Amino acid sequence: MTSSTARKPLWLKTVIIAFAATAGNAVDTPYTLIYKWVAGFMPAGKVKRMRVLLIEDNEDAVHLIRDALTEATAVRFDLARAGSLATGVRQLSKDNVDVVLLDLSLPDSQGLETIHTVHAHRPEIPIVVLTGIEDDTLAVEAVQAGAQDYLVKGQINGNLLVRAIRYAIERKRAQEQIRDLAYHDELTKLPNRRLFLDRLELALTQARRKRKLLAVMLLDLDGFKVVNDSLGHAKGDLLLQRVGDRLKACIRSGDTVARLGGDEFTILLPELAQADDAARSAHKILDAFTHPFVVDDQELAIGTSVGISLYPADGTDAATLLKNADSAMYRAKNQGGNTYQLCTPAMKVRASKRLTLERNLRQALDQHEFIVYYQPLVDLRSGKIFGAEAVVRWQHPEQGLISPAGFIAVAIETGLIVPLGLSVLRTACTQVKAWHLRGYPLRVAVNLAARQVRQEDFVTQVTKVMSETGLAPEWLDVEITEQMAMRNLGVNSAVFDTLSSLMVQVSMEDFGAGHSPLSELKQFPPKTLKIDQSFVKGIGAKSRDADIVRAVIDLAHSMDMKVIAEGVETQEELDFLRAHQCDAMQGYLFSPPVPPEVFEQFLVQGKCLAPEA
Repeated sequence: MTSSTARKPLWLKTVIIAFAATAGNAVDTPYTLIYKWVAGFMPAGKVKRMRVLLIEDNEDAVHLIRDALTEATAVRFDLARAGSLATGVRQLSKDNVDVVLLDLSLPDSQGLETIHTVHAHRPEIPIVVLTGIEDDTLAVEAVQAGAQDYLVKGQINGNLLVRAIRYAIERKRAQEQIRDLAYHDELTKLPNRRLFLDRLELALTQARRKRKLLAVMLLDLDGFKVVNDSLGHAKGDLLLQRVGDRLKACIRSGDTVARLGGDEFTILLPELAQADDAARSAHKILDAFTHPFVVDDQELAIGTSVGISLYPADGTDAATLLKNADSAMYRAKNQGGNTYQLCTPAMKVRASKRLTLERNLRQALDQHEFIVYYQPLVDLRSGKIFGAEAVVRWQHPEQGLISPAGFIAVAIETGLIVPLGLSVLRTACTQVKAWHLRGYPLRVAVNLAARQVRQEDFVTQVTKVMSETGLAPEWLDVEITEQMAMRNLGVNSAVFDTLSSLMVQVSMEDFGAGHSPLSELKQFPPKTLKIDQSFVKGIGAKSRDADIVRAVIDLAHSMDMKVIAEGVETQEELDFLRAHQCDAMQGYLFSPPVPPEVFEQFLVQGKCLAPEA
């Protein structure tokens, strides 16, 4: 070996290391060919204005680097500086940067870990290490850790630094192209088997740590062989590209669709809330395949058979999940194709029922099948009705009246709770305003779901309903659960503070079921606490529940809140609540939720409890 090739520049060593890492074996290409290959990525002519982030705490070194960059004549630099790794990472997260100049001895980070941190936050940005230590071993380790070059501060001049920056940028581009070839399917540009397995292993690690579900879907195209044989491989390849594009349009941003080879694709669905979500994704894909694919102005109709396996029910490692998804896919094929199969047949039945319920819910909204019942709120001192809680019911054309327990969970999961909740609010406010006009000044309580409150226009929607129905805001109570109030406390407090400023009252229902710290309750003080019915049930016989109810009443009164007991069913429970100065009640002892015409009869007849003695 000649002296000209024996001492390879560090930037070339970087490329060789990167190439070896992706190729999986030693690089036998001669030095001169590698040099020409890398040079092919370098732009001709002038280099664009470059944005450089210098992460360096030493002021003398900062001046050295700034002077060196100023010496450059053909290149212009925009230099930003961070004095610590934490500051540098923050700047990387918000600024566009072409290259990072990185000191390995910072106040908050030392050594190679500094490179790992920068690389983890912005892996696409090249890194040039600047250090006062001339150490060949450390230089190679820095490159292996993710840096593109290693410069000793005392040996830096303008030309050397500019050249190092240019080479770092182009080497990073070359590495990314090498990686892209190693981890992506050449035809569809989708991740290939290697990248899919990498992501699956990472997703499994996160699923174990977070105790989340994930799904693996294996897809085999139905009818692809006919297209390939009759129209030729060129058309077949174009069809595979169209399939890849359509599958990408069906998934979430954090999901992965990959091509395993031939006409087989696979999809990774991490962090699922429940197993049924995988079935819904399969339905979305099957729906997408109902439309023909256009290839060279020709419409081609194909379907797909989908097999689904779930972690942890169907496997806890990548190989088992893929094997079980493959078995489920062949079951789908054997059923005639263009369908999906879950690995566990029982899950298939449950998922099918849930999807049917979701579809029926959407249809019920369109056809106005939801009605509102009203449960009286009764003052325990006077015994009189002072308000009503609005409770939604589904008037199903075949199954009759369905309580919220039969559909609310699915409405929340699918987001249908937003239009449904708005409909209930408008109906309840319209009804109570009508009672006001007939001489019955009642309050109305309407339950809210977290998904409603998270809508950006939630407060606007509430005020709009008030305006449209003519109900004054002070007659409306919005009810939230304890658990919902304490989750994302800051955001929820801001929303309900705004409602309170509009004179809408906020109440917390199911209190005691969420086990929230009292310190958090102080940050979010509602006007009314509603004691969860699990503590009220059989209160006279259960001394522990009696102690809890007594304590909640005392706590609420000490914070100037009123207390309503939910689910009161017996005279014994009523007597206990009155004896301990509970303010109000609702429950089957007085009345279940009833249609508005029945509720109005209560008002006309003056129905009430016997007043407190």
